[in-house]
Amino acid sequence: MIKAQGNDYGLIAKLFHWLLAALIFWQLFTGINLNGMEFSSQKAMFIWFHQISGTLLFTLIALRLIWRFYNRPKFDQPLPLLHSISSKAVQTALYILCLWVPIQGSLMTWAGGFDVYIVGLIQLPRLIAENKDMYPAFVQVHFFSSVALLVLTVLHVGAGLYHRLVIQDKFGVWARMTFRFRKGS
Repeated sequence: MIKAQGNDYGLIAKLFHWLLAALIFWQLFTGINLNGMEFSSQKAMFIWFHQISGTLLFTLIALRLIWRFYNRPKFDQPLPLLHSISSKAVQTALYILCLWVPIQGSLMTWAGGFDVYIVGLIQLPRLIAENKDMYPAFVQVHFFSSVALLVLTVLHVGAGLYHRLVIQDKFGVWARMTFRFRKGS
């Protein structure tokens, strides 16, 4: 199933989900480590990879949202109201932060006097001028936005594990986003 149907998000949405999950964890790991590193050539290299990954993340999130707009799942097995409301709230906040953090990271990079490249290839025009006085504030906002993203990501993972392990996927939440492999004949 390429598209969502029944009680399944479909292959494309699943690929987006798990690729984005890996990329988000990479970004959070490198970003938090970067925050504590003294400036060095190694830190500059990590910043470059972090920027490439961040612009890739932003691009993939945008594509994921476009796919979701054209491929809205209608599940056979609805969630209880509280689960549904909290799930939509967390997912919405995750999307907002996943878009905000790379945008804010780009603003921070420009304020620091550096260029931003989409996936390391295409230089973006500067949206703000270099501002070394404001740069530390941009760094702080980027860090705390990333911590908020980490908290929501852990909450999202925890909810998935709760559905899978505690209530034995009674509502099919885990099964909707996992890959199912058929046993050979």
